[in-house]
Amino acid sequence: MFRSELRCFQNAGLLLCSILLASTSDFAQEIRRTVDPPQSIISLAPAPRPQGALLARHISDATFEHAPANYHVFPAATVGTDAGVEALTLNFAAETRLTHIQSKNRDFVIEHGGTCREGNSYTKGDACSLLVRFNPQGPGHRLGFINISNSAEATPMSFGLLGNGSSPVVSFTPSVITTVPGTYTAGAGTIKTATNMAVDGGDILYVADTGNDLVKEIDSSGVIDSINLFFSTPASLAVDSLGVIYGFNTPASNYFFTYITPWGVQTGYDSPYAAGACTPSAPCAMGEVGMNTPANMSIDAYDDLIFEEATEGAAEMPVANISGGTNVFNIWYLKDQFNYADNPPASFAADANGNIYNDYTYTPTNTCILLEESLYDAEYAPTANRVAGGAKCGFSGDGGLGRSAEISSTIGQIAFDAAGNLYFADAGNQRVRRIDALTGIIRTVAGNGTAGYTGDGGAATSATLSSPTGLAVDSQGQVYIISSATTNQVLRKITTNGTLPFLPHAVGTTSTAKVITVSNTGNSALVLSNYAFTGADPGDFLIDSTTTTCILNTGATLVAGQSCMIGVLFKPAAIGSRSANLVLNDNTVNGSNTILLSGNGVAAAPAASPSPTSLAFGSELTGDSTASKTVTLTNTGTETLTITSIAITGTNASAFVFANTCGSTLAAGANCTIHGHFAPTATGAMTAAITITDNASNSPQSVPLTGTGTAPASLKSAVQIKSSANPASTCNPVTITANVTTQSGEKPTGEIHFMDGAKLLGTAEIKNGEARFSISPLNAKTMTLTANYVGDSTHEAETSPTFRQVFRTEPKESTSCHLRLD
Repeated sequence: MFRSELRCFQNAGLLLCSILLASTSDFAQEIRRTVDPPQSIISLAPAPRPQGALLARHISDATFEHAPANYHVFPAATVGTDAGVEALTLNFAAETRLTHIQSKNRDFVIEHGGTCREGNSYTKGDACSLLVRFNPQGPGHRLGFINISNSAEATPMSFGLLGNGSSPVVSFTPSVITTVPGTYTAGAGTIKTATNMAVDGGDILYVADTGNDLVKEIDSSGVIDSINLFFSTPASLAVDSLGVIYGFNTPASNYFFTYITPWGVQTGYDSPYAAGACTPSAPCAMGEVGMNTPANMSIDAYDDLIFEEATEGAAEMPVANISGGTNVFNIWYLKDQFNYADNPPASFAADANGNIYNDYTYTPTNTCILLEESLYDAEYAPTANRVAGGAKCGFSGDGGLGRSAEISSTIGQIAFDAAGNLYFADAGNQRVRRIDALTGIIRTVAGNGTAGYTGDGGAATSATLSSPTGLAVDSQGQVYIISSATTNQVLRKITTNGTLPFLPHAVGTTSTAKVITVSNTGNSALVLSNYAFTGADPGDFLIDSTTTTCILNTGATLVAGQSCMIGVLFKPAAIGSRSANLVLNDNTVNGSNTILLSGNGVAAAPAASPSPTSLAFGSELTGDSTASKTVTLTNTGTETLTITSIAITGTNASAFVFANTCGSTLAAGANCTIHGHFAPTATGAMTAAITITDNASNSPQSVPLTGTGTAPASLKSAVQIKSSANPASTCNPVTITANVTTQSGEKPTGEIHFMDGAKLLGTAEIKNGEARFSISPLNAKTMTLTANYVGDSTHEAETSPTFRQVFRTEPKESTSCHLRLD
């Protein structure tokens, strides 16, 4: 409906808007002309509209009080109950024949028995009846349209259908994640620099595709179309209860505000910003004050548009009156406690009750907070409450209270489901997280914290996301995410199916439990009929009572906004891929909800597990040995382990002496010991390994061994260095003496290497415990000297401490060293 009518009326809308933009002073008078639906020879006769509780079950439901004449409003209905059939009357103003009657939305079903039928002809003044049943396919306000084609007009006549639905919705964590078809083609994403999405009451998704200058529309069947706009670079979108789309642009000059009616007419303002004192009691005409950096629009239950606006931080504007009443958009400013000036507009949303939310980041103190403020407080006494984050930016707290968790400094769009749960794109943590309305518990519902584009078909919590920005939740609890891909952006979706993939497990043995969270994200109680394991291998999976908190008895309920856990065990009956479905039969729209279970059965096998995995013996004198140390080898498998060999291998294998109590086999669950000591025969660091060869490991297992052999004290040497003059003249030779001593008092023999840093100056033989070397430099400098004793057959090598030899610069009047010495 929307796409075909948009094409029919777009040219007229563009012409009208171009005239309006040329003369903004007449804009308020022109609004009425733009919002009326196109005239047809067929019209929907007025009908009494339900009031009070019949129309809206609670305050968060839309009241549709501003619905225009071409909309029919049904009483509120509950999924699964008979809401009855209503007769809608069509009047004819000229002779025509009906050629087609169509309702694409399953919420509103055309029943047999009416007098409006395809092929029937009618004359001026005739009327016929169309029988329609309201059959809500989800919670909250529902929106649909009926198109009626006739022989006298090229454009179908269209009228809207409205009602509020009550329904439970099951959302699983983790759920399966996919990429929405058509948003990733030829190795690249099809969306560019988008940050904002919105969903209407018919579960049509609208994406502000900023980089492509388009609004993309994705209907409930997955078909993607584009809405061509008379302004470019759409930045933010919202859709009211009547299906009217509102948008802001990213401007080249003035900010542009527009709305698009379901019958295809576009109307907009581009008034320049002018400061004004716009309050709830004294609002301003939006055409007079314009917009000051608007962003991130939301529609509340009363069809009020609430958005960021830099005058005070936020603004409110009733928009339902485009279809009647004053025909003027009035705006008033809200006192935003979220410091709009310090934070570029990124995260802002209003819930069904008008409470507003935004993130606040204060870099000097590394503070990242998600805040909430009631609409009353924002209008009169600004006070903010913390719902997530705190004095430290980061990632933590999943499974606990949101106000005790850490969030990142980069937060994308905020969205809500029918139960009032809050979702936000924690872009800096590459995740999407949810805060439950009833408990305040925070959970990750998508992303594993690593930037990327992987994981489709698997658990959303195991997938990678990259800088997620836009976020939206439809009436079935499906979460849509704008995320970067290899190039540009894609649209990813958390589906309704839960998933629990198990690691490969030995046939006939039971795994540890895996747990899935079950949440009622609808607006009425979930009632369980029963549950069952179905599919290929239902006997391989079973409920774990110790980790299950959901009551799985027939008739058990889960109220809206409540969550519980189901634990599942995997016991494969055969080798290979194993799968089943855990089906919860309940009172949701589809009558059941499914958790996909999968795993692989593997042969029961032995497993050799040494402990510890390495041994360090430290230092030991040559000729001695350390105390014994032990490695325990355990067969952690389910079959007997065959041990082929246990050996000491490596360069210094002879320095490590080991024995073992292990035989040629080791029963399942049994263990044996490998024990030994370190006995060095030479000095220096030594390494080896215990190498275990068995029938459980693809390659021999290795337990590294380390130790250091040291010499007895009587063999140790000490080297000291001294100079005949320090500082010395550059003209006179200097004698450097190295003294070598031992604790035993023996006179060492061998050579001394005299070094200047890493440079060898020369060598000298040790005589009577000392060696000498003469230095005669011609230029002044400082040397860093060491004496390296190379050792002999009974004494260890040793190096002296560093010695700094300084040479004095000769006076300038000295013409040469020779003259000076004379």
